Amino acid sequence: MIIDCHVHLNNYDTARPSTLRERVENLFDAMDASGVDHAVVLSSYTANAERPHIEELVAEVGGHPRLSLVEGLRWRYDEQRTDLFQMEERIRDKVVKGIKLYPGYDLYAINDPSLESVFRIAAKYDVPVMIHTGDTYSAHAKVRYAHPLLVDDVAVDYPDVRFVACHLGNPWFQDCAEVLYKNDNVYADISGLTLGDFEYEFERYIMQRVRDMIVYMGEPGRQLMYGTDWPLAGMASYIRFLHQIEVSDEDREHIAWETAAKLFAIDGDTLTEAHAMRLARSGTRPGTIPVG
Repeated sequence: MIIDCHVHLNNYDTARPSTLRERVENLFDAMDASGVDHAVVLSSYTANAERPHIEELVAEVGGHPRLSLVEGLRWRYDEQRTDLFQMEERIRDKVVKGIKLYPGYDLYAINDPSLESVFRIAAKYDVPVMIHTGDTYSAHAKVRYAHPLLVDDVAVDYPDVRFVACHLGNPWFQDCAEVLYKNDNVYADISGLTLGDFEYEFERYIMQRVRDMIVYMGEPGRQLMYGTDWPLAGMASYIRFLHQIEVSDEDREHIAWETAAKLFAIDGDTLTEAHAMRLARSGTRPGTIPVG
């Protein structure tokens, strides 16, 4: 069982337009090829022809056994600013499983007092808040807003909220490790550590940073989750990376799917159906899997 806790259905290649349905099929093809049963799809901080609004994602894939949705927050500018009442309704109705913040891209710091209402919604419905940390895909973003140490601020101020530091704070791995070590309500995913597939030397470098984090923070299975940032990162390359992380088999299972299943409230029946659907697409006979 594998859950990719961090994928997008955005089109990043504007020279090759694609429909949302085509991107969904591409996602399923990539998941099938890499043995990924379920994926958590994150909407963006803005909506346009290349980045579907959360309502478009709900209409296209809402309720699909192989996909869960997390709503991206638009906060800094009045244009397209997220309607918190509508977001709360989607979370209340379990259509959306979490909230994603994009500091750096949307030019705000996550410890801004105005975000209290967002965190209160997360606490009320017990959904995680995912936070972009570290390097940004866009040169126009401001990385000082995306430093993982800011996650410590909100983790302390909102102890009833579970936060996810996406991308391990790259390149501030040690700072992210300290935040994880210190705060039981902070998790992290290993997504977005490369563009495309890992190159050998860079993969060795990143793997050493992850090993250092694990030594420092301890109990990696409790807080780390598998994710890719597809389509920006290749799934097959990331599967290899997952299996090279030096942890116990039990911790690897937690990283691969168990921690994400608990955090995003993906129940055993849904995962069993997702697993069967993946095997059916590949023509493999389903067996018994330990979910729940």
